[in-house]
Amino acid sequence: MAHSNAEDTLVILKPDSFWRNLNQQVVSRVKSLGLQVVAERVLKGGENLPEEKWREFYFPAIGSRPPCLDGTSKYMAYGPVQVIHLRGENAIQKVRQTIGATYPSKAAPGTIRGDFWPGANEANASYRLKFQQPGDDQFLFNMIHASDSPQSFAREIQFFKL
Repeated sequence: MAHSNAEDTLVILKPDSFWRNLNQQVVSRVKSLGLQVVAERVLKGGENLPEEKWREFYFPAIGSRPPCLDGTSKYMAYGPVQVIHLRGENAIQKVRQTIGATYPSKAAPGTIRGDFWPGANEANASYRLKFQQPGDDQFLFNMIHASDSPQSFAREIQFFKL
């Protein structure tokens, strides 16, 4: 009997994917992996999760949180996000390889983060100053999220009504 490595993963395109008009290119890359799209939804600013839910999403069950999270949670709640539930063979690994290293400045060319991160010196948007906290760059311009394990997916999917 063949063993199946089918698994679920959650992808979130963050607000700067939309603000920089990159969301369609990013979604195209993710969907080109041949995984099944179980559900997807775009949540506009105002329909999005509130700040406190984003804090819980990123750092569950932690009494204290890194200062960078304040800027990140405001940023996530402010703009549109696209949530995509994918399923397939080795889905978590495939998606994470496609999006690249968590820190965009370390992501390889050819990955989503490596190709689309605006870089520390690009003054491309007023939202940078609006949400930026000391040390935030790596978080704010990490334009896409993907589950890093089946346990993370199980927790993360509960935040969205897909």
